Amino acid sequence: MEIETKTYEPLPTIKRFHESPAQIRAIVGEVGSGKTSGATMEVCYYLPKFLFDNYNIKRSRWVIIRNTYRELVDTTQRTVFEWFPQAQDNHKVSDEKTRIPYKDGYEVEILFRACDRPQDIKKLKSLELTGYWTDESIEVPDDIKRMLKNRIGRFPKKCPCRFGIETTNPPDVEHPMYYQFKWDTPPPGPVSEKKPLDKHIGFWQPPRENIENLRAGYYEDLRADYADNPDWIDVYLDGKPGIIVKGKLVYHNFRRDIHVAKNALIWSGGGLWRGWDNSGNTPACVVIQRAGGRQIQVLAEFFDEKMGIVDFGNYVAMECNIRWPDAEFVDWADPSGSHEYSTKEGGFTSNAKLMNDECNIAVSASEQNLRARIEAVDLAMGRIDGFLIDPNCTKLINGFLGGYCYLPLGTTGEYSEIIWKNKFSHVQDALQYAMVKMLVSPKRKTETQTQKFAISDYDEFSCGMEAS
Repeated sequence: MEIETKTYEPLPTIKRFHESPAQIRAIVGEVGSGKTSGATMEVCYYLPKFLFDNYNIKRSRWVIIRNTYRELVDTTQRTVFEWFPQAQDNHKVSDEKTRIPYKDGYEVEILFRACDRPQDIKKLKSLELTGYWTDESIEVPDDIKRMLKNRIGRFPKKCPCRFGIETTNPPDVEHPMYYQFKWDTPPPGPVSEKKPLDKHIGFWQPPRENIENLRAGYYEDLRADYADNPDWIDVYLDGKPGIIVKGKLVYHNFRRDIHVAKNALIWSGGGLWRGWDNSGNTPACVVIQRAGGRQIQVLAEFFDEKMGIVDFGNYVAMECNIRWPDAEFVDWADPSGSHEYSTKEGGFTSNAKLMNDECNIAVSASEQNLRARIEAVDLAMGRIDGFLIDPNCTKLINGFLGGYCYLPLGTTGEYSEIIWKNKFSHVQDALQYAMVKMLVSPKRKTETQTQKFAISDYDEFSCGMEAS
């Protein structure tokens, strides 16, 4: 029987990936970019051949991971079998294991594992591996990747090398993959302030690098299909970092192409407003200015999951003095931050009082009404040239894109009325506390004694520096 042969010609980015000596490598690309084929060739041929040619290692063992079993079988495993039919011939469904023998006398053992099967995760802890490949790596929990890194370079015994391969669609700018890897060419997003991990090199593909290997009109059809979802197009067609929407968006008017500045925003020299989420254990702050005309600009965001309110307040104050020297600030905060609590020394204090006494930051209580706060931000975004965010405000931006959302209620198609409290919600709250005081004015109580609010006319809203 005649054996079908295929010719593999790596794309420019994937060729650099193959040539890299880094122990842990990643390929990031849009749909149809050829990254899965590149990783398949690396794990099933190039690396085993490298070990055989240089160390006479005749048998290597690799695990291929995908988030769900169905995705693993339908996509990743299928790609492996298409390039290496002998892997399908030797496949054992009972334990999702296969081998690829080569005529030179060496052999590759492949284990297929899914993150949604507890028995698979349990077995990972005891595996002795040469290397791993996580496909759609942003969907694989980071603790599993750390576990895998502890299991590679252990087969065969005293293996001189260890390898980790990760492939994925673009992560959001706060995902560990975005900052853990040193990218051979800068990704189309902000530069992370975090230092990449040692021996981690990433390769970010330019859009349409693999277009010659796809059917005519492949990307044009997808662009038409998702014309009403520009953020999906940004990530999955144009290869830009973004975020996966997990629930119902809170705001109606946000558009990244309109509301995120192309370059860093510049302080105009006038007064600045700060909004604070200062009531819990994860403080946040945003800094806002009114630029010429009616535009409101968010210059910066601050957030920390470890600092107490005093350390955080002093840190923000120091940063503000450096970035905007001699600026006058009006500070609005979560009303709950003024709630008093007893101290071990006796007496009572509050986060607002601590900020005043220890940080010299006098915050005024903003509005508790969530609907009014949301509408204030949405109003600004709904106006032409009404709202602009500095591109380095990554938590705010990713919150607008979907991180700040109402979570679904199972598979009912309905959504919770409670907003998901996560790393995106705190900076969103901080933004709202400032914006609601700039754009919303209180009205008299109704017969039900519930406080109502009216959006003030945008041409007449008060942006004075007085804190009322």
